[in-house]
Amino acid sequence: MEQKQLSLWRPKGFWQWLLTGLSVVLIIFTAMITYAIFHTTNILSVVGFLGAFALYTPWFLLILAFFIIVLLILASWKKAKIARFILVPLLVINIFLIIEPIIEMVNYAKKENVQVSLYSHFFNNKTAISSKFTKDIVYGKTTDGVELKLDMWPPNEKSKSTRTPVVIKVHGGGWVDGSKAKTPYLNQWLSEIGFTVFDIEYRLPPQAGWKDEVADVKSAIGWVVEHADTYEIDPKKINLMGDSAGGNLAMLAAYSMGDKYLPPSTDVPSVPINTVINFYGPSDMTIFFQNNPSPGYVQNVMKEYVGGTPSQFPDRYQKLAPINYIGEHTPPTIMFLGTSDSLVPTEQATILDKELTMNNVPHEIYYLPKAEHVYDGVLGSLNTQITYEKLKVFLQKYNE
Repeated sequence: MEQKQLSLWRPKGFWQWLLTGLSVVLIIFTAMITYAIFHTTNILSVVGFLGAFALYTPWFLLILAFFIIVLLILASWKKAKIARFILVPLLVINIFLIIEPIIEMVNYAKKENVQVSLYSHFFNNKTAISSKFTKDIVYGKTTDGVELKLDMWPPNEKSKSTRTPVVIKVHGGGWVDGSKAKTPYLNQWLSEIGFTVFDIEYRLPPQAGWKDEVADVKSAIGWVVEHADTYEIDPKKINLMGDSAGGNLAMLAAYSMGDKYLPPSTDVPSVPINTVINFYGPSDMTIFFQNNPSPGYVQNVMKEYVGGTPSQFPDRYQKLAPINYIGEHTPPTIMFLGTSDSLVPTEQATILDKELTMNNVPHEIYYLPKAEHVYDGVLGSLNTQITYEKLKVFLQKYNE
């Protein structure tokens, strides 16, 4: 009797074996995605990559659920009992993986009083870059002859009688990679809400030494202020923005402005910064080196940037940590960080929050639920919608 029951379940023929095999593969696939979504995982691992991909692309899980439905229909048609037994709970799990993060994001948006669109989350249509901007303006030349360049995005609408506030953007790339112009949609959005945007390049290893990157950022800031009349900008409303390593450099340049150990790379004045906008950039370099979800990547790029480990160069890691310069004159700061960031842990935002609070510095920190590193690269996602709204309010508050 038992043998007869087992034989009824055992796959027979090509289709039943194929559907059963695909179902088993989907068990493993779904298990890895589920683990990575709910546990921050090394981005260089297969599990971490799958989880990051699922979080970056909201439609991916929809396609996976549709694929499971198709297999379930085929399993029912071909009487593949084991496949059908596996696929039903897999479909339920995938529907949960689609809905649960959305519920978290929507609830977070409600908590922060931000209206969001579910349609844009899944079906955002990128608009063409219509803003005209000037590329490759030289803002300085280093002692070894390297030309430092930036792009300038003028505000879309501007009153002739007023000078516009400025956003100086510092690109990310782990201090060893990346380039300006990597976020044209953000640049266009900033110009649309009335800001002149300067998107800057800075030297990278091996060309750059450990102090050169922040030195170049400070040089760009000084150059922008020196050319305030040319671009009709307000030199008292210089806002410094960066993502990832760029967020770290933006904080470091703003907080250490005037520090003799971290001077600009060209002959420019020190400039008080109006605000700092940090997209998922680390604040404490030593702790970041020691504690992060993807040490294989993070520690390698930090060693290339700084020249070695914290045990080899403790002073360098201290000098490159923005939190060590926080004081009563530190500019208002806003930080965005995903709770599922596979590079920068939320600990870095907590450390920054503590230091800014102790020094009575106005600041806002947002922990975006189920958001990966560079989550804002997914235009229209719920977390990007929340970020842009909070950023707009913050910039308007300090640039009126």
